[in-house]
Amino acid sequence: MPVHQLFPEPIYFSTLERALTKEELRTINKYKKKTYQNESNITSRETYVLENKALKNLKKDLDKKVLDYFDKIICTDNLITPYITQSWLNYTVNNQFHHKHSHRNSLISGIFYISADKKVDSVTFYKPKADKIIKLDVTKYNTFNSSSWGFPVETGNIFLFRSSLSHGVMKKKGKNTRISLSFNTFIKGTLGNNTGLTELVLE
Repeated sequence: MPVHQLFPEPIYFSTLERALTKEELRTINKYKKKTYQNESNITSRETYVLENKALKNLKKDLDKKVLDYFDKIICTDNLITPYITQSWLNYTVNNQFHHKHSHRNSLISGIFYISADKKVDSVTFYKPKADKIIKLDVTKYNTFNSSSWGFPVETGNIFLFRSSLSHGVMKKKGKNTRISLSFNTFIKGTLGNNTGLTELVLE
């Protein structure tokens, strides 16, 4: 009998099709001077990193990926424009991790890997409402029976996903410093319609 993947969870994967410039890297490194220790790794105090003029081209590149996500996955004819809201940097070294979390007040979230090694770095996504009442032993994991799924990541990778989807980073191994830029998005435009009394104008 065929098995249908009904209502799958989309994880959009892409890469930045260029290397970061020296100015972009210098700007990113400056943010490391002002950070705070969160639950498990280090985060920049600046939470609008992509508003820095030195990173305007990077923001344009990531904006294109967000538009592509909406075009290929959401496929709406609503007169809306997605845009990046907050953006911040995460630094993770050996034996640190990033706790399981999701992003509030956002529709689609993204992660851009500024520095990562696929031999030791990964990101893990967690199945929504995973069954915790009955736990069966699994002999062969697949996307149907798994409660979490990990992807190796490397420099230049970009992931986009629903902001409500829980994700995190397992305890890091390796001597490299993993640097990622996380961001949230929202939309501008009009939802619904006037005569149906469902109109919502977002500016």
